[in-house]
Amino acid sequence: MPPLHASLSLWTWAWDPTVIAGTLALAAAYAWLFRGGSRTRTWSPLARVYFAGGLLTLFLALESPIDVGGDRYLFSLHMVQHLLLAMVVPPLLLLGLPEQWRAFERMRVSPLLANIGFNLVLAVWHLPFLYEATLRSEPIHVLEHLSFLAAGVIFWWPILVPAGRRHAMSVVGKMAYLAFAGVPPTILGLAFILSPSVIYPFYAAAARVTPLSPLDDQLLAGLVMFGLGNIIYFVAISVIFFTLDDKRATAGEAPTVSVDSAAPMRR
Repeated sequence: MPPLHASLSLWTWAWDPTVIAGTLALAAAYAWLFRGGSRTRTWSPLARVYFAGGLLTLFLALESPIDVGGDRYLFSLHMVQHLLLAMVVPPLLLLGLPEQWRAFERMRVSPLLANIGFNLVLAVWHLPFLYEATLRSEPIHVLEHLSFLAAGVIFWWPILVPAGRRHAMSVVGKMAYLAFAGVPPTILGLAFILSPSVIYPFYAAAARVTPLSPLDDQLLAGLVMFGLGNIIYFVAISVIFFTLDDKRATAGEAPTVSVDSAAPMRR
């Protein structure tokens, strides 16, 4: 059994003043924008729910025991935090913006570069020497979190471009985009699951606050990356498919045959 004081510290909240101030500033800016009157006529109530959910998820990822436990004791909790910052917070915040603030017509993000860039950011930060650096240096750790958020915004941008817009992907293209994005987290997750030794020495030396051994914790982290990451993509693919107005878009448009009225037959 882990020591009582260690178990209690796992449930500690961070209460970082900079995170609290940043979250409150975003909420205040959003409230000010909402009170802008005519500029928000096309701003649906659901969008405000999305934005509030994004802010709440951001706050929990950075301030709750998810942050404290991941930074000090459990690799698996750190994986939960990374997925929240990269795959959950960005799309919720983007969905919460009013239509005119999503400059889809003026700003084109290459789906290929967005997908590759996002997965590179995710993979590179999990290289052992960089990952260990984030756990021992607060500035590097902050940079890691900011890069996850920024790469997440860029990654989800092409998915949210509405159909019919100049730079919009097809429905099949969006689903393929998300399916391709699920490959690197799967490989990374399997690497954690199948590794016979602990990859990050920090967690091997960390206080044991649960019955999990460092290797069991690493296996659980792999399951989080492999399982939860792909579940998020599967949910997004399902939403894209089941909200279609015209299911024929998934199979391509049927060719249109034009039949002209027959001309009178000459005798």
